[in-house]
Amino acid sequence: KPQTVTLGIGEKPASGTKQILDERGAEGLADWVKEQKSVLLTDTTFRDAHQSLLATRIRSNDLKKIANPTAALWPELFSLEMWGGATFDVAYRFLKEDPWKR
Repeated sequence: KPQTVTLGIGEKPASGTKQILDERGAEGLADWVKEQKSVLLTDTTFRDAHQSLLATRIRSNDLKKIANPTAALWPELFSLEMWGGATFDVAYRFLKEDPWKR
């Protein structure tokens, strides 16, 4: 059974590496990474949504809708990869979106 997450309006998911970057800067984040004893994971689902798994047809608006629930489900992720080589091509040719406004 799929796991679902409901966030209230204005409710934010747990802090993660983005907040470390905001608070400590690039060097502070690099120091934090070096201190970690476990493997740091990057999820590529958002990138793959534009390249392979979901046949390059996921619109930016749909990705925005799942961003907070994704962060809530996996606050321990090191990062989420968002961009790949086909991102601009897909936005322009298939989704009829301006890739510079994404």
